[in-house]
Amino acid sequence: MNATGEQPHTVRDKMRRRVLTTVLGRIDNEASIRRAATLDAHQATANSGNGPYYVSGSPRRLDIREGRDGAPLQLRIRTVEAGTLVPVPDATVEIWHCDADGIYSGYQRYGADKFPALVSLTLRRFRPTDGATFLRGEQSADDNGQVEFLTIVPGWYTPRTVHIHARVSSAGKPLLTTELYFTDDFNAHIQSLPPYAARGRSPFVNTHDIEIRLAKGSPGSWLTVRPTAEGHQADVTLQVSR
Repeated sequence: MNATGEQPHTVRDKMRRRVLTTVLGRIDNEASIRRAATLDAHQATANSGNGPYYVSGSPRRLDIREGRDGAPLQLRIRTVEAGTLVPVPDATVEIWHCDADGIYSGYQRYGADKFPALVSLTLRRFRPTDGATFLRGEQSADDNGQVEFLTIVPGWYTPRTVHIHARVSSAGKPLLTTELYFTDDFNAHIQSLPPYAARGRSPFVNTHDIEIRLAKGSPGSWLTVRPTAEGHQADVTLQVSR
């Protein structure tokens, strides 16, 4: 049973996952991901929507884990202006992502295999189910345009590849909303370790992800990851238009 008391793998959930993996399997993002590996200095990082699990008013803090179990991740995000590559020291950077079990704070009732209906999203009937704030936070950039968060590597949920949401604003003006991605090899490695291994390896990967497809490979939002004594460090420079 999951935290909401629901059976985590019903026949309906398994059928939904099977259909989604079959449909998404027709997508091939390999070429666009290769092209997205390099970002021209005058090109802004790819934009994306908030996704279904955004909640405004994230706590201002460095450590967003709130005791959530998972592989430790030091996430460093630098924001610069597209074209000049000058740092944006006044940027507010906000991130949010799911836990190792694929659950988002604020939406725990939906679980990792209960992706909200598109009709509900369109009609704006989808609302948060709880007041939890784990794995959500925001910070103001330093003089180098950089912020740092202590978090964990996200898990996976139906029907998405592993990702971290990020929003950048300045003086209340939205500059960028994007998703940050890891390589499929890194995700597979993490998913072989506890506590991720309990759910098994994700059938949803970068190569077949619909959001990466819509973002044409999502230029500028791919994380550079290296191991550390505590876990992993991930870096990315986001290029924004002001």
